[in-house]
Amino acid sequence: MHTAGRHSTNSADESEKDKRRLRRGPKAERGIRKRRLYSRKRKFTAGLLAAICPGLGHIYLGLYRKGISFIFALMLDASALLYFSSIGIQINVPLLILLALLFPVAYFYSVYDVLQAADYVIYHRRKARLELPDEEEAERAHPFAVERSIAFGVYLVAGGLLMIAFYQKPKWLGIFIEQYGQTAAAVVLIVLGLFFGLRETLLFLNQKRGK
Repeated sequence: MHTAGRHSTNSADESEKDKRRLRRGPKAERGIRKRRLYSRKRKFTAGLLAAICPGLGHIYLGLYRKGISFIFALMLDASALLYFSSIGIQINVPLLILLALLFPVAYFYSVYDVLQAADYVIYHRRKARLELPDEEEAERAHPFAVERSIAFGVYLVAGGLLMIAFYQKPKWLGIFIEQYGQTAAAVVLIVLGLFFGLRETLLFLNQKRGK
């Protein structure tokens, strides 16, 4: 009985789709096919640009701050790699390996993230046309939420100061890294861990209260 009920439901859905197609007419169907093709091309173009250079795909989709953040992070990583490989202080080789590994990590994550953002943009436009429910949209990450964050300015200022220090190579920076580098890195990791842990806890409590 369940199979028969499902079959009848599927038949009703198919007949309803056929009726909608007849109402739209051939011109509307061609327009829908063109929009679908454009959406696929847009996603392919964003992925291709991200594969060429991390951040370009995000800029193509309108995520300017996120795209600039990817490009700036790679520049900052390259500056740090050149600095630590050129100065004459004793540092751990794993640090250089870690800085070098950040390039492929940022590259593949940029491609993955831009494809997810393209899916959101395509779905959001389709939702605006077809008036789809908000339940499916809630399951998708909002890539434009980062665009309204004030952390972008702080990130650029702090990163710019670090790049200036890496290129100028002041003596105090080398002394600080040699004597207090490990302690400073540990403190930064602890602060970041506490920040993200507190953030996730607050988000969990807010979701629990909402339910």
